[in-house]
Amino acid sequence: MGEAESHHPHHVTRNLLSVLALACERRFHGGMTITERSERADAFALVRTQSASMPSSMRAIADAVLDDPAAAATTNATDLAGRAGVSPATVSRFAQHLGFANFAALQRSMTRAVEREIHERESTEIHAGVAVDDDVATVIAKVTEDVRAVMADTRAALDPHALEAAAAAVSDARRVVLYGVGASGIVARDLHLKLERIGIVSSIADDPHNALTLASVIGEHDVLVLVSHSGSTVETLEVAQAARAQHATLIAITGHASAPLAVTADHVLLGVAGAESALRPAAMGSRMSQLAIVDTLFIVVAQRTDERSQPLLARSRDAVRTHHRN
Repeated sequence: MGEAESHHPHHVTRNLLSVLALACERRFHGGMTITERSERADAFALVRTQSASMPSSMRAIADAVLDDPAAAATTNATDLAGRAGVSPATVSRFAQHLGFANFAALQRSMTRAVEREIHERESTEIHAGVAVDDDVATVIAKVTEDVRAVMADTRAALDPHALEAAAAAVSDARRVVLYGVGASGIVARDLHLKLERIGIVSSIADDPHNALTLASVIGEHDVLVLVSHSGSTVETLEVAQAARAQHATLIAITGHASAPLAVTADHVLLGVAGAESALRPAAMGSRMSQLAIVDTLFIVVAQRTDERSQPLLARSRDAVRTHHRN
């Protein structure tokens, strides 16, 4: 959603098939470290944000959970499976897909969310999509409320352990290369500019050919950061494969935990998309989520490199101070 998807079927070459095969291999043979989801995460936010990328059987469970959150928090796996028309084993896989060890862990998270009445905010009228006949005050209220909801869901989806590991990789990297297509490229550039201010050697790719070139010349001491809400953009996956061939560390900022990019990456930072309407594409929400992730990643990197970062940040502020009018 955060990027313009490719519409050229012939671009799905052997290279892309290779990266998809690698993704499957890493998923089933332990290539990527999976961090168990904290039970303090908002389970309903995770269900909302991940359901679109789930298989149809799991989406049926997601629908059952979101149709009656309170019941989902108290029912057992067998009853939930019956309501969704799936097997209890699928319910267990559903919990694991969200990052929980098992259904019991997911249920404890749902119980906490119900107790905090998090799910009730979605029933308020202000969460309705912006309508053509809304007055300006209503548009302001709906857009800002959607941003607030996106930030809350981002907080729930973003794994602190994954963020810490990604920050460590960036801090220790010889070089960081960043790439994203369309609006995701704007987010990648934002992180690039931030990293430059604290002395992290960083490059931003402006187009697919440039990205492939940069990915082909980095190595095992370098990091590639790819931003893609869908996690399935052809160009982004090809760049990921090129970096993999050079044994670079791959960080994915994406909205779908099961997308090819996510299962290929070493570190996955999950974002979300906001409510979609005719006047407000969901890409707006995903961009806000990605920017929050980028800000958080930058701050943790700056913390880890504080001795170097603080003087550089001060010098960069001083360098442009005279260009601001009082």
